[in-house]
Amino acid sequence: MSDVFFIQQFQAYLGSEKKVSVHTYKAYSHDLEQCFSYLQKNFEVKSIKEVSHLFIKSWLSELMASKIDAKSVNRKISALKSFYKYLLRHGLTDRNPMLKVSSPKTSRKLPVFIEENKMSDMIEDIIVEKKDENMHLANDILLTLYHTGIRLNELIHLEKKNIDLNQQTIKVLGKRNKERIIPITTELSNILTNYLDIYPLSPFVFNTAKGIKLYPNFVYRSVKTLLSRHTTLNKKSPHVLRHTFATHLLNHGSDLNAIKELLGHANLSATQIYTHNSVERLKKIHKSAHPKGAK
Repeated sequence: MSDVFFIQQFQAYLGSEKKVSVHTYKAYSHDLEQCFSYLQKNFEVKSIKEVSHLFIKSWLSELMASKIDAKSVNRKISALKSFYKYLLRHGLTDRNPMLKVSSPKTSRKLPVFIEENKMSDMIEDIIVEKKDENMHLANDILLTLYHTGIRLNELIHLEKKNIDLNQQTIKVLGKRNKERIIPITTELSNILTNYLDIYPLSPFVFNTAKGIKLYPNFVYRSVKTLLSRHTTLNKKSPHVLRHTFATHLLNHGSDLNAIKELLGHANLSATQIYTHNSVERLKKIHKSAHPKGAK
């Protein structure tokens, strides 16, 4: 099927020009392969030019019927929309079936975060044994994620040259290759200083005990291990610490636009979801403190 070539070209674009995360690269690649496999099997599609919006809607309907959640379906739609934009931009097709495909509505879940008192207890209870390098690293990874709110991929690619100890800032390369400056505390500055001379040949701040650049599963395991000791949350991922960072800032009166810049969000709407957590917190306080609240 001729679409294999187009998908490979698109994959190269995602990796070299768009510079998406490994997770997004794999997800988009799988989505496209899954879609065109379905079209070939059910509609005998042999070329990109034969794809119609009705064929794609048929595939999406089957996904929904299989109880695939709307969020996952929307990601697949995003993959296809990005794919066809790429094809049109490079003159590889003259039609875009995605113009007639709409995304299903999703219920927006509140971000999962760790309560401030529990986070404080967790930090106080972190005991680092000097002999255990992996645990030492896991602790510092967790603290870095919480202190800065950076994404998993941004942590992995954090370079030594982008740490300014004098100004106490770090420079992060986020989504769409957008750079942003994040202030850091003296506590975090001291933590990062310890890693600048370790593995001098590596440009990255954090490496495994074997001197290998961090990878997603290593960070996930490290964070999950530590969070499992201190919280009963079902979700124990690095992104929980990003949510925690933003929620705690908001609860302490930080401006929403400032949080947007720190998180590297493209639009304020992505940041506004944290205000819902703040409202829920106020509801709990009102219910427990107001004379009629418990009734």
